[in-house]
Amino acid sequence: MSNIQYTDDQYEMLKEVINLAMGRAGKDLATILNSFVDLSVPEIQIIDAEDIPEKVLKESVFDESDKVNLFRQNFRSISFMEGEAVVIFDNETRKRFGTILGVPMGQMNSIEEIDFMLELTNLIGGACLNSISEQLFNQKVSFSPPELLAENSIFRNIAYETFKRSNLKWEYTLLSKITFILKDRSFKSDLLIFISEKAIKAVRESLNKMLADYE
Repeated sequence: MSNIQYTDDQYEMLKEVINLAMGRAGKDLATILNSFVDLSVPEIQIIDAEDIPEKVLKESVFDESDKVNLFRQNFRSISFMEGEAVVIFDNETRKRFGTILGVPMGQMNSIEEIDFMLELTNLIGGACLNSISEQLFNQKVSFSPPELLAENSIFRNIAYETFKRSNLKWEYTLLSKITFILKDRSFKSDLLIFISEKAIKAVRESLNKMLADYE
């Protein structure tokens, strides 16, 4: 486990930062989906790499047996705000994309569905992470193009495969999990933000500055 730990005050401040970022991402998502989007309370924890699969499965909006689609996008800034974002959609949400977008039933093919999920990954991750970085470091982050990690896969299986220790580049991470849900539940998505080891300290220092400003 990291020898860098956050205090309760630091976690509360980070939660406020992420709440504001979620609001921005939720507003952008609501515009595309033309519907109000409910946002979960962000779950934030510094966690060992080997504990990631169980953590992801336990706190997800999805059941372990659900078939899901995973997308990844790397990010970084000059202030060590770096890591990767993973966005998850289940197949039930995927099936409803056509209806959500007003496309006649059966006329949205699998390639168009993947393209739409890539677009949503870019939107959700970009809006949320840029807002976090702007609040913490007064700068935006740069992103790699989003990529498809897994398609139509049992959630439990793909969680253990994607996040197994040998696939991870760090010993521990600052993990934030956010859920986006439409009121009628026709859309569900989890956003996982993994902040790298060397960025954890930089985030903590920025949080301390923000806390000092409140005193």
